[in-house]
Amino acid sequence: MTNSSDQARELTPGEKIIAEWRAPTRAQQLYKSLEPMAQLGKLLVILAFIVLWWQTYEQGWINPSFIGSPSGVWTWFVDNWDNGEVWRDIRVTLSEAFWGWILGSSTGLLAGLVVARYRFLWKITSPLFTFFNAVPRTALAPIFILWFGIAQTGKILLAASIVFFIVMIPTRAAADMVDPDLDMVMITMGGTERHRFLKVTLPSVLTSVFGAIRLASVWALLGASYAELFGAKYGLGLRYIAATNVLNMSEAFAVTAVIAFLAIIINALVGLLEKRLMRWQSNSTKGSVLTI
Repeated sequence: MTNSSDQARELTPGEKIIAEWRAPTRAQQLYKSLEPMAQLGKLLVILAFIVLWWQTYEQGWINPSFIGSPSGVWTWFVDNWDNGEVWRDIRVTLSEAFWGWILGSSTGLLAGLVVARYRFLWKITSPLFTFFNAVPRTALAPIFILWFGIAQTGKILLAASIVFFIVMIPTRAAADMVDPDLDMVMITMGGTERHRFLKVTLPSVLTSVFGAIRLASVWALLGASYAELFGAKYGLGLRYIAATNVLNMSEAFAVTAVIAFLAIIINALVGLLEKRLMRWQSNSTKGSVLTI
């Protein structure tokens, strides 16, 4: 005979709600069934782009001297995948982008929190922030090269100036929208200003701002590469401008592809970091459902 404890028991109302919440919707099931077709579609789009590029080169729709061929770009990758100078340039550009991202994100986050906390400070400094945010970064690149030379400092500062406003503006907006009821609960429980910042403001802001920090990581790479066009000892931007100056368009297109690949990788890595740091959010959401 089967033991009664092994028999299926009827779900409680709370367990039924949880089961329904976790069950995939029809839209999710349809999306999952179409996933193989989506992957095939991505491949077809890439192939169509390569065919169009090849036809443009072969048919002379654009002067062949001004556009690299797909075969020429592929040959460059094959010939230079173990080139120490290329890897040195990649390391230099990544280093500039990383420190520009760290500097710009940290100062942007801090500035956004401070001006959100002290409203009067924002009122008197907002014209200054608005002015510097409106200044085109393309104009700052040659100025930074004149000020700091062709070393890495100017590229890091240019990348940081781009990242700063990408992070600072949404941080201030997110801090302004923190639920005041949470502050009241913290005060009622005897929480200090430090507790309020660590337990209420910072988690709420990070939840909203991490997308901007992720976007800023890519823009830091683009900013560092752009600054290298105006003067550098090493870097992908320098390699790109040197190739275009001698009309070596296959190398120029290949370097552009390298920067794009690096941006995709950086975006994916920061996305993984976001999921790891924001795990508490999904756990707290599940916890709130379980208390029904």
